[in-house]
Amino acid sequence: MFEFTIAVCTYNPDLRLLTRLFNALLAIVKSTTKKVEIVIVDNNSSPPLSSYAELQDFLSKISNSRCIVEAKQGLAAARCAAIKATSAPIIVFFDDDNEPSLDYLEILSEYFRKYPNVGIWGPGQIEVEYIDPVEQWFLDNKQKFQQRNSAFAYVCEPANWGQYYPNGTGFALRREILDKYLEGVETAKLSLTGRQGNVLSSGEDVQIVWEGMKMGFAAGMIPELKCKHLIPKSKANFSYLKRLHFGTASAYIPALFESFPETKEQDYKLPSRLKIYEKLTKLKIKQILRLKSQQETDFDIAEYLGGLYGLANAQKSQRAQEILNLAKILQLL
Repeated sequence: MFEFTIAVCTYNPDLRLLTRLFNALLAIVKSTTKKVEIVIVDNNSSPPLSSYAELQDFLSKISNSRCIVEAKQGLAAARCAAIKATSAPIIVFFDDDNEPSLDYLEILSEYFRKYPNVGIWGPGQIEVEYIDPVEQWFLDNKQKFQQRNSAFAYVCEPANWGQYYPNGTGFALRREILDKYLEGVETAKLSLTGRQGNVLSSGEDVQIVWEGMKMGFAAGMIPELKCKHLIPKSKANFSYLKRLHFGTASAYIPALFESFPETKEQDYKLPSRLKIYEKLTKLKIKQILRLKSQQETDFDIAEYLGGLYGLANAQKSQRAQEILNLAKILQLL
C-alpha cells in the first residue's frame, strides 16, 4: 500500500528543467521512509517522452515508477489519467518546471496527520529561479511566476478564491477529493481543460480545490513546504505574461459557473462596447500619466479582456469572438 502518489504531468518539456525535477524526486524517494509511487504522464509530447534517455534512466532507478501517455490534450486530462492510474490516499502534483525540497513528503505527511479537516495543501514558499539571463524587470517581479512566502493558514470559503488557496504548483490532495473531481469530469459537469499546448487558460486546478471545499474540506499553505519554480527564457518575456494574464482571467467565470451552478443567477452582465472602450481608455491614461508602467497596463488590459471573454463564453454569448478579436488586435495573444 502506497502512502503517496507523485504525479508529473508534462508536455514537450524543457529537458534542463525536467532533469532537475527528476533529480529532486530521486533524492526525495531515496531519503524518505514513506512508500511512494511515481507516475509521469506524457500529455502527447512530440517527440514522445519515452524516447528521452533521461526518463528511462529515472524510471530505472525507482522501482515503483512508470510513464503513461494521455493523448487527449490538456492538463485536466493528464491529471485525470494520473488519478485513474494510481492508488495512494494522497496525490502530490508537480509540473515539469518544479523542483521540490528534500523534505517535501515528510512535511506533508505531518500536516495531513495533524489537520484531518484540510484536504488540500500547497507550498508556502515558492522560489522563482530563472535559468536563463533575463531583464532586470523579471528579477524585480518574480511574483508574476508565483513567487511566494506565505505564513501558515487554511481556509474554507466555497465559491470564492481565497488568499491561502494553493495553486497547482506542488499541491497535494486527498484522493477522495480527486475521485470527486474525476466524477465531475467524466459526467461532463466539469469541462475546463487546463493548459493545452500554447493556450494558457487554466481553471482545472481551481475546480479541484473547489471540489474539496464542497465536500467540507479546507485548503491551505504550509510555510515549511518549499518548491522552486524554474523559468526559462521562453516564459520570461512580456508576450508570455500577457497571454498568461488573459488565459488565467478567462478561465475563472467558466470554472465558477460549472462548480457552483447557482452563481449563474447572480448579476453577471457583459458591458456594452462603449463601456469596454471607456475602461480600456482609462487603463491607458494611467500609463500615459505614469501611474502605471506599460507592462502593468498591458497586464491589466489582458486580465480585463480575459475576464470578459470568459464571461461571454460561460454565457454562450456571440460576443466572445468579438472580445477575442479585440485581444488579438491589442497583441495580448
